[in-house]
Amino acid sequence: MGRTSAGSRNQALPRQIEFPYLKDAQGRYAPIVYLQVWTGNRWLYLQAYVDSGASWSVFHMDVAQLLRINLSRAKRRYVSLGNGSVLPIYLQPVRVRFAGAEFTAQAGFSDALRMGFNLMGRAGFFNRFSMCFNDRARLLTVTRLSRN
Repeated sequence: MGRTSAGSRNQALPRQIEFPYLKDAQGRYAPIVYLQVWTGNRWLYLQAYVDSGASWSVFHMDVAQLLRINLSRAKRRYVSLGNGSVLPIYLQPVRVRFAGAEFTAQAGFSDALRMGFNLMGRAGFFNRFSMCFNDRARLLTVTRLSRN
């Protein structure tokens, strides 16, 4: 799922992981990664497109059902998309495992997400990791940031 390197210090968790780009539904290489989310009794693997332009991670509504999240109590927000349209999302904290770390991040759920993949946005991820996109090499390098 990703190649790791420990960096200069001996650490229990990998400091840097390389994720080769995966093919999207149209057969184009894209920064699509695997992450895990906690359902309450097991970890569920999901794929997500890493989108540095997205404020929030947004998952399809069926993911909320798999996680047994009651969205009637969730905060409703509206996010603007690059094409000018507005997407309603329901924000909820989710337990996540990504790049050797486990943490809670706010994520949006939407039944109006029309693309064929989930989105990994900045909130909860880009403050924990540095993301380096190398489109030529088709490689996303993720570096865990220090807690200062």
